[in-house]
Amino acid sequence: MKKIDLSNFDLEQYVESIDIDKIKNILSDNKYKKITDRIELLIKSDVSTIKKYLNLANYYNKEEKEEILNAFNYKNYRSNKPKFMNHFKKLNLKSCPFCNNNYIYFYKENANEEYNTLATLEHYYPKAKFPYLSLSFYNLIPSCSICNSKFKGKDEDFMGQISHPYKDDFDENTDFKISINNAIVKKDEDINIELKSNDEKCKKSIERFQLDKVYEEHTDIAKEIWNKAQVYNDSRIEELYKEFYSTLGYTKEDVKNMIFCNYLKKEDINKRNHAKLTQDILKQFEI
Repeated sequence: MKKIDLSNFDLEQYVESIDIDKIKNILSDNKYKKITDRIELLIKSDVSTIKKYLNLANYYNKEEKEEILNAFNYKNYRSNKPKFMNHFKKLNLKSCPFCNNNYIYFYKENANEEYNTLATLEHYYPKAKFPYLSLSFYNLIPSCSICNSKFKGKDEDFMGQISHPYKDDFDENTDFKISINNAIVKKDEDINIELKSNDEKCKKSIERFQLDKVYEEHTDIAKEIWNKAQVYNDSRIEELYKEFYSTLGYTKEDVKNMIFCNYLKKEDINKRNHAKLTQDILKQFEI
């Protein structure tokens, strides 16, 4: 949900992890020249530039697109090429950037520091329609399996219209808000959660991933956040910090994170599920 930090990402090394010559050899027929002549550019084009190559899909029929897809062999890179997948691990994501509701994990598979993953890679532009973009970095976004599969049937309706986590900041353009009637919310008391935005791409993301409906089911989390905010005021946090946590090397910010079971800085939203929900509730009431 927070724009992904790419400042430490090395695009050239990413390109080197792909066997471009092998793809060119498979697509040696002259009819694929529009792709093979610019294959490296396709792989490294950023979010804005990649749009210029969407029209290449018009030059190929269904069978030819299948050949292109097989040549790029995304499934093989996804499953059997740790060097390729390690680049996505380096993005340091632990929660799905689309929903912030499910964890995505990259873990060490062996002593050689090779990584496997429980994350999937969402193709911003569907690989079936644009097979020559199936390995393009800016077309591949680490995500949870639910966001990547459950709503796949809606790709054509939302293609290119949802927020792109490498370029757009969903967090800055949307807000969770809750409605409450009392200072302390009882366990069986109703509470409403709304997710609103005036940004068109964010609206499309909410619609595609049904985020408003998903978060309506998290009223228990919202109640917990609100009630904790009433109990743990600044003086109580200061007391906990001085009497216990400071001796263990924790900062006061760490104590706040532990109280609310989440990260409270915007730059950390993609590190834990429901971080945005937590931060927005606290911001709503200036806590």
